[in-house]
Amino acid sequence: MREELRERLFSHSFYDSSSGGTMETLLVHVKEELHDVEHALNKMNSGMYGICEETGQALPLESLKYLPTARCLHDFSFKDQYERKALPFAAAENHHYSGYDYEEIY
Repeated sequence: MREELRERLFSHSFYDSSSGGTMETLLVHVKEELHDVEHALNKMNSGMYGICEETGQALPLESLKYLPTARCLHDFSFKDQYERKALPFAAAENHHYSGYDYEEIY
């Protein structure tokens, strides 16, 4: 996931400004998602992944399957705002989505 986000960020870092703010907004979201993935990976390396940053309680495994970058129990309150990151241009271009069975991964 990290490499795919980096690839998308780099390949779309130079965009046609005539397209309006759509691409700029997309880049902001990709950067935020990459930051969240990096943070989650750092927590895995330090043995703190799955621990609420606010309360110290264990985060529910089923919820982490849906939102693996969650930092605290409160993040799951906004589950409807999160989506499996299918970016708009992924359907138009052949990115790494074909062939993945997300049910097996998550």
